[in-house]
Amino acid sequence: MLNPEWIVLDIDGVLISVENSYDLAVKKTVEKLWTKLGNSGSLSLETIRDFRKKGQFGDDYSVTEGLTLAGLNEDLKNFVEEFPRGEEMEWIINRTGKRIGKENVKPIFDRLYLGKEDSPSEDGLWRQEKPVVDTSLLDKIEEQFKLGYITGRSRQELKLASRVLNHELSVAVTREDFLKPDPRALTHMVGESSGIYSGDTHNDRLLVENYNEETEGNFEFVMIDHDNPTNQVLRDLLDKS
Repeated sequence: MLNPEWIVLDIDGVLISVENSYDLAVKKTVEKLWTKLGNSGSLSLETIRDFRKKGQFGDDYSVTEGLTLAGLNEDLKNFVEEFPRGEEMEWIINRTGKRIGKENVKPIFDRLYLGKEDSPSEDGLWRQEKPVVDTSLLDKIEEQFKLGYITGRSRQELKLASRVLNHELSVAVTREDFLKPDPRALTHMVGESSGIYSGDTHNDRLLVENYNEETEGNFEFVMIDHDNPTNQVLRDLLDKS
């Protein structure tokens, strides 16, 4: 794309490593729910990551509920392998015939992630997050483009991300606004503009596809992964600007 107006980034897995925070909160919450429901077993972090990358999940409450339901009925490894890319919670509910509900997931998850008082505290798993981006590159990007962030985090969790990065994430859409892949998450920020969106899941790709289908905008998607890390993507954008 020549002269994109906007660069928009996901946060978790793109700016910040969440292997020991969100991933671990999913694992511990699922295992607690299994115990309550008379099941036993352990959930690997790799299974969580594979599941999150494939599904159309706007937040980790849905990831948690989906894995909890799946583990009650099936071999999880096979379930994740068979899970259709881009599907969502309704597919799992229809397959299992069960539902847990966000209201039963959120209190356990938030206590693990935020801390005992359900507000950021020293014992919350968020304290284990680490930056994976060179924030000086974000400053340079902001000099050349309009820069924004779309995340499944809440506004409170967005503030924690800024603390982890020691960098202000000022222009952002959180889950209180819209959940990905709702194209309004992007329209709310950029209107109908040209730009590049970078994320690390199929859900991020769907956001861009939905936006381009429903607006006159023109966005490209760049996947962040082991072979295409964030810092390299940002350097390439700067080199081309």
